Amino acid sequence: MAGRPNHRRVHRSVAHALAGLVAMTIVGVPTSAAVAAPAAAQRLTGSHNERPDKPTGLTTSPTTDCTATSPTIVGDEQVTLYAPVYDRDGGVLGVEFSLWETSAPHTILLSSKPHLLTVSSGSTAVLVVPVATLRAAAGGAITQFSWKVRATDFHKTSAWSATCHFRADPTRTDAPVVTPPAEGSATVGKPVTIAVSPAPTGSTPSGYLYQLNADPPSQVTAATDGTASITVVPTRFTNTLAVTGISAGGNLGDSTTISFTAAPAPPAADGDFTGDDITDLITVGGVHGLPSGLWLAVGDGTGAISPAATNLGAYGNGGTNSPTAFNGAQIVTGRFFGSGPQDILVYYPTGQNPGGGVVLKGNGDGSPIRADLSGNSVSIFAGMLGDINNLNPIQLASAGNSSGHGLTAPDLIAISGDDSVGYYLNYYARQADGALNYNFPTQLNTPTPTGGMDWNTWTITTAQTATGTAMFLWQPTTGKLYLWDDLAYDVDTSTFAYTEYALSSSWNTGEDMTVHGGDINGDGNADLWAVGPEATATPWLVTNLAAGTGTIAAGPSGTIGTNTSS
Repeated sequence: MAGRPNHRRVHRSVAHALAGLVAMTIVGVPTSAAVAAPAAAQRLTGSHNERPDKPTGLTTSPTTDCTATSPTIVGDEQVTLYAPVYDRDGGVLGVEFSLWETSAPHTILLSSKPHLLTVSSGSTAVLVVPVATLRAAAGGAITQFSWKVRATDFHKTSAWSATCHFRADPTRTDAPVVTPPAEGSATVGKPVTIAVSPAPTGSTPSGYLYQLNADPPSQVTAATDGTASITVVPTRFTNTLAVTGISAGGNLGDSTTISFTAAPAPPAADGDFTGDDITDLITVGGVHGLPSGLWLAVGDGTGAISPAATNLGAYGNGGTNSPTAFNGAQIVTGRFFGSGPQDILVYYPTGQNPGGGVVLKGNGDGSPIRADLSGNSVSIFAGMLGDINNLNPIQLASAGNSSGHGLTAPDLIAISGDDSVGYYLNYYARQADGALNYNFPTQLNTPTPTGGMDWNTWTITTAQTATGTAMFLWQPTTGKLYLWDDLAYDVDTSTFAYTEYALSSSWNTGEDMTVHGGDINGDGNADLWAVGPEATATPWLVTNLAAGTGTIAAGPSGTIGTNTSS
């Protein structure tokens, strides 16, 4: 009709005009930012365009505290800035970072252009500050930097964020001064303290990284003047200690290496793994509710154990770097390496390495054994302990100095055999010190305490006392329990002797327990620890040994606390 407006034509013209205006808005914006056009068009056709929110929650990597009174110090490395941005209208936002040296003249060192750095609303914008930029501005000294950020929807721009600060440290410390321990003051297996001072030149260290021999590196914090005390435990006669200064920002500087000697450790008491001359409980995990490993529960000299146990086998057996390496193993303690601390012979009667095992060198301080480090373990190859019948031990125990060899490392006694040849005791006499220097085993014709040769029905464990080796013999099916005291083996005649005491005819009959011998309370008599379900350890103390009998009585039980230690 004449004079009537064509609404379709008018609407189409308005749409073209809007599209043209949007196109003008994004001229010069990279392709990645063009996706903002629909949101911009929506803002133009809507009633109101919200200003993007002021950015908050700014963070960095390495982590710094944005507004701390004393700004965080970072090391000589790049710093990445993170800024979450948000617009209630949604869409794509351009982000402008600004970084400058805090001190005058506040020169801008790095910034971003909003049309080149865009992210979706609700996302985090990122800007990497190259380490070269920080180094150039710092000029070799710890320097403070400031930064802030704002966002734009290309129509309205947010307020600047709060200003964040951090300090960058390009410095490196000079080699520290390390004072060796006085001659004769260090002992293998005993802690020794070594003084460290900063170099007379260069920056003051905030701490030191140090490494003794092949042990893992450790770190100590320095006093404000850069001095520190390092406590290490020597592991051999000649020890090497390397110390490296750490700057305020964590940069490693120059190192100093010293050598010092340590006297041999005094012989540890039987079963003492912490250096206090009190017998400790060592038991294998993977059974009785214990996690895998070799668990050390420290004794107190009465039969009680510490509430927290340490997993001496946390690092594995040298072949498998996991505590599961000890599942199914038997253990024998003694000074197998010939030095002061107690060591652990790990033996596998069955499983993937039947007849094999490993001897682990104890630290003497109750810490986990690094079997993976050189010199800390010796492998027992499968069959190495085989006997004249080509059979491996079923059970293995320490026989101490029962053969009178006078050596440091103990003899061994074992239950061996099978159904075809029968069961018997084997004696492994020492021929020289060293982890595995044993003579070929001698098969003994010694009967069990009840007069038979059914050795496969008995469990043995031993303890070292002031008078010699004592061996407990327990028959779980009947509960019979005996003590053979003062074991003696004559190498020339291959004869075996002992003094027998009957302790019980019904001791824990039918119970599933692991037993460990030791002079638990230090009274000179061999005692027993029994480890049963739910990691319960019960001390059984022996008294009144006379005329072929003795008394065994339980002390208060304790739980091996594996949840509170490594």
